[in-house]
Amino acid sequence: MTNRRDFICTTGLCASVLILPATWPAIALASEPLPRRQIPGTDDSLPIIGLGNSNAFRQDDRPASKALLQLFHEQGGAYVDCSGPSRFVVAEVARDLGIGPELFLGTYFTGEDEQRMRDNIRSLLEITGKEQLDLAHSYPEFALPNWQMFRRWKDEGLTRYIGIARHQSRYYDSMIEAMQTGTVDFLQVNYSPLETEADQRVLPAAMDHGVAVTINRPFINGAYFDRVRGHDLPAWAADIDCQSWAQLSLKFILSHPAVTCVLTETANPRHAIDNIGAGFGRMPDQAMRQRIVDHLKSL
Repeated sequence: MTNRRDFICTTGLCASVLILPATWPAIALASEPLPRRQIPGTDDSLPIIGLGNSNAFRQDDRPASKALLQLFHEQGGAYVDCSGPSRFVVAEVARDLGIGPELFLGTYFTGEDEQRMRDNIRSLLEITGKEQLDLAHSYPEFALPNWQMFRRWKDEGLTRYIGIARHQSRYYDSMIEAMQTGTVDFLQVNYSPLETEADQRVLPAAMDHGVAVTINRPFINGAYFDRVRGHDLPAWAADIDCQSWAQLSLKFILSHPAVTCVLTETANPRHAIDNIGAGFGRMPDQAMRQRIVDHLKSL
């Protein structure tokens, strides 16, 4: 079992980080790949830590994007979720690294005409060398009225999976409505120790309907760190092999039985390694999960 103390060290370089920009610190990486979880109803699986739409991708920072994707891939990561121009940054960097076919690429489609969306998918496939897009998803307000279009894409083999994504509770009813059709493969939703509302109905519905769940906003766009800033990590966090506040939130999320993968968005290499470390070691049981929630509320 790999614990966090063994996972991060700052004594020397390994080959994986020689590509990092000179301004980035030396980091040693894990010796074993990220654990994976099965995508419900399939023989496929995903590493439990993924990458969201990092600033490195959004700002078209090619050196940072290359370093981040290389680090992520070498640690066994696969799922990268992005939108708009970022998806082409990810695709081109992955091609340049020679890892395009190995990525699980998820991207959003909304507000475009269908032909343009199809052209975008085909461009991504040409760039990455993939035969199919892995995941095409959208917001409920676009996906539901256009769901037959997404289903056609899947039936035609243009994409392997289709899904819906949002991070606000006012969309939970429409997410549940969509899952009840039995045709949703992936649900992306917000969930963390400080945002637990999805646990009431949405996550149980995903389990009931065999839908894979990816989690966004694990740190509530930074509000989580505002809450814990100035406070020491509790000593009992070591009982779940947790060495940072970031890992406490990620391990809480990953310990939910509905969760397939949690998406993180950092472009900082140390933060990326810290996030990946949450995938290793012991996970909280129900009593520990409640302890985490209660402790954070008390801060």
